[in-house]
Amino acid sequence: MVAAVVLSISLPPSRAWSQGSKGFETDPVFQASDLVPPDLLQGQNFALDPKVPVEGFMEAFTIRSPFGDIPVAGRDLLPVRVGEVPAIAELSNTSKSGAFLKAAGQATAKPVKAAANMIMNPVETAKGMPSAVGRFFDRVELGAKKIGESGQGPPPKEGAELAAEVTKRVGMSTINVLGFEQERRNLAKRLSVDPYTTNPILAAKLDDVAWVAFSGRFAVNTTMSVLMPFSLAVSATSIANDMVWDTPPADLINLNDKKLQAMGASEVQARALLRNQYYSLTVLTAFVTALDQLSGLRGRATVVSLGAGATSETQARLISGATQMLVRYHKGVEPLTEVSGPGPIVARTGSGALLIAAPVDYVIWNQRMGTFAKRPDLRAPTRIAWIMGKFSPRAAKEMEAAGWKTREGMDSGRK
Repeated sequence: MVAAVVLSISLPPSRAWSQGSKGFETDPVFQASDLVPPDLLQGQNFALDPKVPVEGFMEAFTIRSPFGDIPVAGRDLLPVRVGEVPAIAELSNTSKSGAFLKAAGQATAKPVKAAANMIMNPVETAKGMPSAVGRFFDRVELGAKKIGESGQGPPPKEGAELAAEVTKRVGMSTINVLGFEQERRNLAKRLSVDPYTTNPILAAKLDDVAWVAFSGRFAVNTTMSVLMPFSLAVSATSIANDMVWDTPPADLINLNDKKLQAMGASEVQARALLRNQYYSLTVLTAFVTALDQLSGLRGRATVVSLGAGATSETQARLISGATQMLVRYHKGVEPLTEVSGPGPIVARTGSGALLIAAPVDYVIWNQRMGTFAKRPDLRAPTRIAWIMGKFSPRAAKEMEAAGWKTREGMDSGRK
């Protein structure tokens, strides 16, 4: 089972925010050394860029490495990307060995040159994060639109046809040769990395080495005996387990489909989510697994609809991560009775409190938060806003003045 890691931060109050127009705060730029432990600042083959801008409540890190720069959208993803650097180095060294080069000469040519499917929003960079996070917090109708689109056209596909259609998604290799995909998954497992990583550098290395191992009959003996501190096998918030390593994609898709329909999602709702290519199979499986662990709660189908409307990889990760936070609260703090997805994901506790959970890094008081705090559809005697990172002092004060209780960090979801 994959564990969860959250990095605590301590921010100098004098540098935490600045005033913008109309009394709102503007996004700050932090020093990486103020945000993360020393082991994540630099190590063998990597160093973090010292400046970390906050864009739309998410910290935008950049990992510098001899293999290329690796942008990281959010603190939650940082230990995963840092943990992938040793795997990239190991694959690079393997590909330079004499035995590998000999096998590569005997291997057949790869069917394609591209590595993994990297389906990116044209603005899905640090500058695109505000839009991604904004759609998470705002009331949206994207899910309903996706559902409507999925309800049109020919009858829904099933079984192998469905799996073949929806595995053309972010993080999937473009090489479609029988047996290769399993070789690639096995290689990722030995390296303790996500087989559906959206790190283009690692994805390309996995494709290259796995292809030679598959086509050139080369035995890859690499195993990551020492993992980077804080590195995780699959995802920093994922509750998906070894299924992503051990289960073929087609089987994994069909398993997720059955779980979604068993929890009350309609066939159209389930297929709309499964067809959303912004979810890697890992993030999709983590999302569905979390919903499955909220067994008995009313309204899970509405969260499926919200998830189906994700328009970027960042949004998909936010929705999946928020659902996993609710599982932690449900099991560790107070049982939940209901969940809904009007944008954002809203939960109700047994005592009648309204709970919003968001895996964001640093929340400032801006116009979006000012509108969110006063939304009439989010009124309740007790309202809790729980984030994995920090509220700015101003944001915490304004939220509490608007009747919200604020909670920060992983410990807020624990007894």
